[in-house]
Parts: sequence; structure tokens; C-alpha cells
Amino acid sequence: MPRPTRMFLAVIAVLAAAAGAFAQALNSDVETLIITQGLEPATVGVYAIDLRTGEELIAVAPDRALIPASNMKLLTSGAFLTVLGDRDVFRTEVWRSGDDVVVVGSGDPALADPDLLAEMGLSVEEFLDLWAQQIDERLGDRPMGELLIDDRMFDQTRVHPSWPLDQLNRWYCAEVSALNFHTNVLHLHLAPGAGGGPPRIATEPESHWLTPKNLARSTKKGRNTAWVSRKLGTNDMTLHGAVRWSTSEPISVAVNDPALLFGRLLAERLARLGRDRPAVRRVEEHEIPTRDQLLMAVETDTSDILERCNVDSQNLYAEALFKRLASEVTASRGSWSSGVAVMRMIFQEKFASVRGVGVATDAVIADGSGMSRTNRVTPRLMARWLEVMTHEPTASVFYESLPIAGEEGTLRKRFRAESPRLEVRAKSGYLSGVSCLSGYLMGADNTPVAAFSVLVNDLPKNVAVSKAKALHERVVLAIEDHIGAPPTTADAPVR
Repeated sequence: MPRPTRMFLAVIAVLAAAAGAFAQALNSDVETLIITQGLEPATVGVYAIDLRTGEELIAVAPDRALIPASNMKLLTSGAFLTVLGDRDVFRTEVWRSGDDVVVVGSGDPALADPDLLAEMGLSVEEFLDLWAQQIDERLGDRPMGELLIDDRMFDQTRVHPSWPLDQLNRWYCAEVSALNFHTNVLHLHLAPGAGGGPPRIATEPESHWLTPKNLARSTKKGRNTAWVSRKLGTNDMTLHGAVRWSTSEPISVAVNDPALLFGRLLAERLARLGRDRPAVRRVEEHEIPTRDQLLMAVETDTSDILERCNVDSQNLYAEALFKRLASEVTASRGSWSSGVAVMRMIFQEKFASVRGVGVATDAVIADGSGMSRTNRVTPRLMARWLEVMTHEPTASVFYESLPIAGEEGTLRKRFRAESPRLEVRAKSGYLSGVSCLSGYLMGADNTPVAAFSVLVNDLPKNVAVSKAKALHERVVLAIEDHIGAPPTTADAPVR
């Protein structure tokens, strides 16, 4: 063999040995961090790769299947983009069908989202009034029959069977429908009653039949302890506890059957305009209402839904993406079971040429948001999925849907002890005993240079979640030190 070839092979061997040494050093650093952060009782898995070279940077228990919590949203939103792209829209339509009016949902989780309404300077009452006025004007002198709700794009299993029963009245466990409204929650504004009487309750949206039974008391001592229970399968709510002062933020309570609730509220607003209050019902399974006249339509761009899903970690948004993806691929009602099948199909395709990832063993999928504790993902699969997304035509849309550490959403308060020089775009995840962070370190040209996944499970109750978060951040900083952040004239992150 000629000497130049031998020299070339020798150089490759030296580089490979150096890379392996670096990886082992980082592994040792991470293992030390786990001990120094007091996380030894927890179950930890870490995996990171250099996206420029393919070098494995960290592999500490990389194939340990762990609960990802909201890191699951990275898989859901990425899968949606790989199949349907960013040009798909969520469109809610209102049709005249003979004398009836039909509202057709496509799963839009942003319909009357209270945060988005606030950005537009609208209240939910104004939103409902605008819809009623538009329908009334388009119908003109034509009488109105029934108000039909068509939410058949998704199935009627609106609550995942593995979600915690004692939390189903919380906003983060809101039901999932093909016709969502007001993020499927009721807002309660409370104030102490006059002369020590029962607390005053104002609901948003407003309706007498939504006002909870009031078992709370007004008090001049202590603090606000008011809370709301809801009988499962109904919208029968009860207010408990004490109210000392007016609430600055509303109590949010997840509602039952949001599609029909929206129909009832809209029917009330139509009656206020002088029409006979229409009967409200759900369109039957095989019923085919005619579409004689489009009365109105509302659209939400996918990019807006992805941002709300990942930056603000809204579970409803992730589940809407999950079921909508299932519906589009299977041409049937979107469900959690069909969503699982579609996600596994996408993984099999995308990971076919990715070494070290076995989809059958590295992922257990239950839902799209990560609320279910039966989800299981390995750190290797999570980081490799992030790598897969860098090769997709919608890669930039995916990056931009992730919050910037230290600036946005659920990562606004992260990396305060020490800020990375590189921009970090990532997704946090939290459940009781679970704390995760997965994402990218970004280069100066807004392309990722490294992908990482740090999954911490089984945190004992006497170990603060802040210790797991400190581990996340030290791992990211160690990766940055290894790959080399570009020189800057200031400590601010590179943009």
C-alpha cells in the first residue's frame, strides 16, 4: 500500500480516537454532574450529537426508555410537519343546509383561544356576538332551523384514558374535540361577597347555566383558597374554599363536550338578535348535511398552532395536531389509537437509515402532548429525531416553533446562572417526578449545530426539580464548550 494512503488512514484513526476521547470525557463530566447535583436516586438518560460531523458527543444511558413529558410535543409537531407541511391550515366553516346552520370543525385549537383573543383586543363575548351577527346577516329573512355541530373529523373519545382522573378539570387536561372553543375551558372571576356574603362569580364566557354551585365563603383573613370541582361527564361545577380578594387571574376549569357547549352559547347569541333560539345537536355519524351556502369561515395557520404548541406548551394544541395528522393520513376520524399507528409508521420511515434507533423498543406512544405517563422515549431517539428534522423541507418552521432559552415561553426563566453564547432552542417537559429538556444549539446562520436530549425520571419528592434543570443547563453548556461557540464581542447570545 502506498505511504500516502497509510498516512491518510492514520490521520482518520487519530481523529476517530480523539472524537472518542472527547465523548468519553463528556460522558464522565455528565456522570459527575448527576452525582454533584444530587440526582443519583433519579433515573437519567442523556444523548447529544454534533450535527455538523455526526459525532456522538454524549451517551449516558442513551437507550433507557423514559417518560418524556412535554418533550413528546417535539415528536408530534415534527411528524405533522413531515407529512402535512406548514401550508396546511385549520379551518372552521359555517354552512347553511336548507334552513339549518352547520358548524364544521377541523380540530382548530386556536378558535377563541383567550390569549389570542386578548392579542386581537377581543373578549370571548365579542367573539360570540360577531359570529352570531355574521350568521344572522347572511341568513337575512330566511328562518333558521337547527344549529348542527359537525365535529366528526375526530372521534368522541375526548379524554385520553391514561390521563390522571383527579386532574381532568384542569386546563392542561382539557378535552380534545374537532370543534374546540376557548381552549375548552371556562374562566371564573371571583370577588368577595358584599357584607361577608357568598363570593361573587363571573364566568367567561357568560351564561347562567355555566355558573358553578357556590359553596365557597368570603373571608377577611388568610388568603384565597378557592377551587372548582366538576362532575366528570358533565358541566356541573362547584366552587369551594375561601375568597378574600378579587382574583387577578381567572380560575380555568376544563369543560365537558366543548363542541356542544359552543353550540349552546352561539344559539343564545342568535336568540338575542331576535331569532327563535335554535335547537342544538351533533351531526349523526352517517348524516350528510347539504352545503347550500358558506356563511363564514375562520382559518388558523399551522405555524401559529406549532408555536403555541411548543413555545407555550399547550397540550390541547399538541393533541389537535396528533388527531388531525391521524385523520388526514387514514382518511377517517382522528383518534389516539390511529395517531399512534401513524406516528409509528412515520418513525419507521424516518429512522430506517438511522443507526442505533430501534423504533419498536425506543418509543412507546400514547398521546401527542406528553400528558400521559405511559409514553416512553429514549434520549437517543429524541436527539436523532431532532437530527431527522434538520433534513426536512420544513426544518426552519420547526426550529422557529421552539422557544429560545432565556427569552420565550416555558424557557423564559432558564439559563439564568450562566447564559450560553449560542442560541438554544428547546422544549422543556415536566410531570410529577419528571423533568426533561431536548433541543438544539443553533449556529450564527440559524441552523442547528448540535442536538441533545436530557431526560430525568423518578425524581424523589425530597429532590428539588431545580436540580434536574441545573443538570439540563450544565449539559448544554458542556456541549457548547466542546463544539466551540463562535467568538463574540459581548456575552449576548448569537443571533
